[in-house]
Amino acid sequence: MNHSVAVPELGVRTLRKVRWHIVSFAFLLYFFNVVDRLNVGFAALQMNKDLDITAVDFGFVSAMFFVSYFFFQVPSNMILQRTKANRWIAFILCGWGVVTAATFFVQNVTQMLLCRFLLGIFEAGFFPGMIFYFSRWFPSREMAKVTAFFMLAGSLSSAIASPISGWIIEHLRWFDYAGWRWLFAVEGIPTALLGIMTVFFLTNTPQDAKWLSKEEKEWLTSELAKEQSGKEKAGSLRLARIFSNPTLWRLAGIYGFVQGAAQAAAFWLPGIIKQFSGSFSDTEVGIVMALPFLCATITMPLWGAHSDKTNERRYHTGLPILLFGLAFLVLALVDSLPVKMLALAFYGIGTYCYYGPFWALPGMLLSPSALAVSVAVINSCSSLGGFGTNYINGYVATLFGTTGVLVFSVLLCLISFLLVVTMPIADDKATETKASATM
Repeated sequence: MNHSVAVPELGVRTLRKVRWHIVSFAFLLYFFNVVDRLNVGFAALQMNKDLDITAVDFGFVSAMFFVSYFFFQVPSNMILQRTKANRWIAFILCGWGVVTAATFFVQNVTQMLLCRFLLGIFEAGFFPGMIFYFSRWFPSREMAKVTAFFMLAGSLSSAIASPISGWIIEHLRWFDYAGWRWLFAVEGIPTALLGIMTVFFLTNTPQDAKWLSKEEKEWLTSELAKEQSGKEKAGSLRLARIFSNPTLWRLAGIYGFVQGAAQAAAFWLPGIIKQFSGSFSDTEVGIVMALPFLCATITMPLWGAHSDKTNERRYHTGLPILLFGLAFLVLALVDSLPVKMLALAFYGIGTYCYYGPFWALPGMLLSPSALAVSVAVINSCSSLGGFGTNYINGYVATLFGTTGVLVFSVLLCLISFLLVVTMPIADDKATETKASATM
C-alpha cells in the first residue's frame, strides 16, 4: 500500500537544498568514519605478526573499541542536544583523526588496546549524533532515503578504501616503517582536517541556514513543528520513561544483533578472504573486499527510496538482514571460489540495505523529546554487539577456525531477522501516533 505524501513545490525545492548542503557533507564525514574504524582489519594482515598478536588478542583489540563506544554515546548525544552541533561534531572528528594517526606509533598489544579505546570515545557520538541531527532537518517520511544516502558513504568508503588499504600495507615502506603503520597515519590525518572544516560547513538549525530563503525556512520549520507536535500530543513524560519502553528495546535488540555480525565481518573478513586462495596478495584481498561494497553502493539508495515510497519498514529492514546471514552461511559451507564471490556480493547488499528503513523507525515510533537519547541507546547496543561478537570470535576462531566465525554471525542475523519481522511496526500515520503513545 502506498502511503507517500504529496509535497508542494516549495517543499520539494527546500528539501533538495537541505539534502545537497547537509547530507552531502555528512556523506564525506561518514566516508572517513568508516575508513578510520575498519582499517584495523587490514592492518592485522601484517600488524598481528609484527606485534605478536594472537587470534584471541586480536578479538580483544577489535572488541575494545566498542567498550568506550558503548559508554560514551548517550552522554555525547546529550551534549549535542544542548550545544551547537557543528562545534561538537567538529571536536569528535578532530579527536578520532588524531587518535587514528597516533596509532602509527604503537609498539605492543597494550598500546593498541589504548588507541582503540580512545578511538571509541571520540567516534561514539558521531553516528547517533548525525541521525539526531538529520531529525532536526527532515520529516520522518524522508528519513529512510536520507539515511540510506548518508550510509551509502559506508559502502562507498569500503569499496574505495579496501584496495587502497591493501596497497598501502603491502607497498608503503617510507623511512623503513611497516605499511600497516602508514595506513593509520595516511587515513587519520584527513579526518582531523575535516573536523576543522565542519565548523564552517554544517548549519545548526533551519533558522540559521543562510542558504535557504525566508519562505523555505518558514516551510521547513512549520513542517517539522507539525510533525513533532503530533507526536508530543500522543503521550507525556516520554524522556523520563524512555528506559522502560519495550519498543525502544526491541529496536535496540534488532540493531545490536545484526551489528554484532556486521562489526565482526568488518574486522575478520580481510583475513577470511585471504584464505580464499593461497595466492592472494594483500593488495588483491583489498580488491576482492571492494566487491560487496560496490554492490551495496548501487542497491542501498534504491532500497531506501522504495521503503519511503511504500512507507513499509518491517520487511525492508528484515529481508536484507536475512540475505546477509544466508551469504555468510554460503561462505562457511561452500568451497567454490566463484560461489564465494557471489556470496560476498550478497553480503554487501544485505549488510547495508537494511540501514535506511531501520533508521526511519525511531523517528516514526519514538517521541521527539526522547529521540536523541533513544538513538544513542539503540546505537550503543551495536557497541555491545560489536564488543561481544569480536571478543567471542577470538575464541571461536581458535577452536573452530574462520568457519566458526561465519556461522556465529549467521545465528546473530537470524535472531535479528526474527525480532524485526515479528515487530508490530506502523505503516500509516494513525498507527504511528498510537505507537508513539506507548512511551
